[in-house]
Amino acid sequence: MTQTAHRAVLLAACLSALMTAPTSAQTPKPSKPVQAIQTAPADPVGDLLRSQGERYHRAPDSSQDPDELRRTQALNAEITAQNDLAENEDRANAAAHAKAQARYQAELETAEAEARATRERHEADLRTAAEAQAAYDRQMADWRATVAACERGDRARCNAGRQTPN
Repeated sequence: MTQTAHRAVLLAACLSALMTAPTSAQTPKPSKPVQAIQTAPADPVGDLLRSQGERYHRAPDSSQDPDELRRTQALNAEITAQNDLAENEDRANAAAHAKAQARYQAELETAEAEARATRERHEADLRTAAEAQAAYDRQMADWRATVAACERGDRARCNAGRQTPN
């Protein structure tokens, strides 16, 4: 369940509580001063509504209809269970995502290492090919020089370049 869905469920619970709560005409006037009401035990719904600029006063449970109170508590328990389930699902999804991310990172590092090794092999092959080409070019230049020497009549150079038959 997404955070938006959680907020919607909480808002529905708040509205349900407000709809089932007695109106101010039905609520007896508190005998305690207003300051004492504000320091009452924590009321998350009331705190939420007050933080959003709402005026909210939760009637004591003793002044509420027992059947409505039971239904409200059952609904709250159901919402809490759904929230807990969603929280557990979110944790499981986060763990699965972290595991998949770690697997992806490992695969990425492996692929990068393979690409780096392939690139290094390719560069080594290019160097070897360049060295072989340079050696070939030197040999061809020497052969051409020998052929030119033979054509000019330089027998010493011409004989030096001949290979003896096996």
